[in-house]
Amino acid sequence: GRILVFAVEDGRLQLIVEKETKGAVYSLNAFNGKLLAAINQKIQLYKWMTREDGSHELQSECGHHGHILALYTQTRGDFIVVGDLMKSISLLVYKHEESAIEELARDYNANWMTAVEMIDDDIYVGAENSYNLFTVRKNSDAATDEERGRLEVVGEYHLGEFVNRFRHGSLVMRLPDSEMGQIPTVIFGTINGVIGIIASLPHDHYVFLEKLQTTLVKFIKGVGSLSHEQWRSFHNDKKTSEARNFLDGDLIESFLDLNRSKMEEVAKAMAVPVEELSKRVEELMRLH
Repeated sequence: GRILVFAVEDGRLQLIVEKETKGAVYSLNAFNGKLLAAINQKIQLYKWMTREDGSHELQSECGHHGHILALYTQTRGDFIVVGDLMKSISLLVYKHEESAIEELARDYNANWMTAVEMIDDDIYVGAENSYNLFTVRKNSDAATDEERGRLEVVGEYHLGEFVNRFRHGSLVMRLPDSEMGQIPTVIFGTINGVIGIIASLPHDHYVFLEKLQTTLVKFIKGVGSLSHEQWRSFHNDKKTSEARNFLDGDLIESFLDLNRSKMEEVAKAMAVPVEELSKRVEELMRLH
């Protein structure tokens, strides 16, 4: 493989450096003023060096082995999250003093990854090839080294779409002073052209909307009366488990499509006024 570095001169791309690599380059990330590359089963860090004659070169600084195929990388500060072809998600850290990349933790489940993203310092989201989403958490405060070395699966959900890209951001203008304006969102794209949003809800919002989702399932029947709970269960070749710590925003927003009498029935079951329910669901819609 090769890494090509271009400079923009007078509106044109000029090739200034060509670096040969021992394998295919699957991912490139800017990282602490350096270049982080995923090359076959290795994560490699390159420095941008200036030679005496003024020309530049990419110089290998350090690397990390231990993957089947490192397909996706995301970075935040000194931390690197790697999505592997078969070995799910692993968390690496770059140590400046030692000029080394070390593994901190990994998810020991066998997931064939299609995309990864770091939601924040401790929570990472992954998509895999059975059309599921899942989240893992770093156990920094665990008592033993073994627990600290394990990324704990905290959320699972069947999306039914093959996600191939996550990006931090929003599809709408956010009002910074509104409560919903403070909620972090990640956009995902799929191979079918679907664009969706994953929002990290505060706990009280989540509890309220989970109760609304459970109530709505009784009033809104899926196509062919298929079970919503069954459809959203995390399912791959190895296991099937109920969806957890994920909500179905499309189902919750369908509350606003109900006729007035149905809305009142839902509100009665929730013991919340219709206006309050509508307001909460409309707030959720402002995230996209």
